[in-house]
Amino acid sequence: MHSHDSIQSPLVHGRIGLCRVWFNKRDRRTGQHRVEPLFSKPNQIQYSWGFVAAQCIGKGDRNYRISSMYVEFENVASPGDAVTIPTFGRDEGQAYYSDLMLSPNRDFLRVPLIVDPTIGIEEGFEDYFMAGVDGNKLTFFTQTQGTVGYHGKTFSDSVNSKIFGVALVATPVHGDPSQDVVFARTYFDTGDQTLKLASSQVGITWDVSFE
Repeated sequence: MHSHDSIQSPLVHGRIGLCRVWFNKRDRRTGQHRVEPLFSKPNQIQYSWGFVAAQCIGKGDRNYRISSMYVEFENVASPGDAVTIPTFGRDEGQAYYSDLMLSPNRDFLRVPLIVDPTIGIEEGFEDYFMAGVDGNKLTFFTQTQGTVGYHGKTFSDSVNSKIFGVALVATPVHGDPSQDVVFARTYFDTGDQTLKLASSQVGITWDVSFE
């Protein structure tokens, strides 16, 4: 009998993309704030994704839909300082983020999705779905906001807040983060860790595909 640790990747997977949204620059063609792509990378799907799916698919409970992201940051001494990322298993959930209360310089933003997720088609599945009608890929989007993390630490260019990790989260009771369920989570390589700048916010696009 195989242990849980030997289970192969689930038939759900995701990829995040970060961009910088400049408020003092506009795209000449659209007139919208200029968006500068930064990088993309795959994420880890937590075991608790199954609970989110069971609640939404099996019981039809909309409260468990993905509605927020956690944006984890550290206030570093110098802008060039790298953040040491934690190790994390697929079994870890919201408790890690609650424990950041004890950290002297780490915190997270609990930010809602800006728009409802879109439905698209994962590459290689075009024969099974019709574009604009159905699909098997959800795309979520949000961006950083505010000046204070969940545990009260400053999020600002003035203290060199550096974003180094994100999580995709269901918030069944919005006023009680202790009930949040982490669907997916990832951390950034040293070169991709992203400083908060005065004239911009960081946008996050998160694709989740079901196969």
